[in-house]
Amino acid sequence: MKFQENLKINMVRIIYIMSLKNLIVKNFMIKIENSPTVNSRQMLKEVIDQMDKYKLGIVSIVDDDKKLIGVITDGDLRRALIKNQKPLSAILVDDAVKYSAQNPLTINADKTLIESIILMNEKQIWDLPVLDNDNKLTGLLHLHTAIKNYIEAISNE
Repeated sequence: MKFQENLKINMVRIIYIMSLKNLIVKNFMIKIENSPTVNSRQMLKEVIDQMDKYKLGIVSIVDDDKKLIGVITDGDLRRALIKNQKPLSAILVDDAVKYSAQNPLTINADKTLIESIILMNEKQIWDLPVLDNDNKLTGLLHLHTAIKNYIEAISNE
């Protein structure tokens, strides 16, 4: 009896893991039109406005072709404020890209959700910019949003 119970539990786990392997990032990300994004020529103040508007601690910086140039996190902002000896008003009008992390960690829209979660866990980050096969920004994978969307998806089945 115990063996059959364990087998049943393990089968449920295997089915669950297999289902995670079929979940694709693009189905769980925040689409670019609903995520904090600024153009590379915009000021740092606009980055803060985007963080506030979307209630996220990250903003993607793109060029005119939607190619990702960098990201700025709330931590980057804190470090910039501490490090810079300029008045706050002068910092806020600087180009946002000056304070960005260039070549950030990203994930392809066609990768699995479990791959992205493993990567986020390894790097201890909450957010991953999502790129298409042409390396254009298509969205942002935010861990909490991904979990919320996953719970909604399995609740509707």
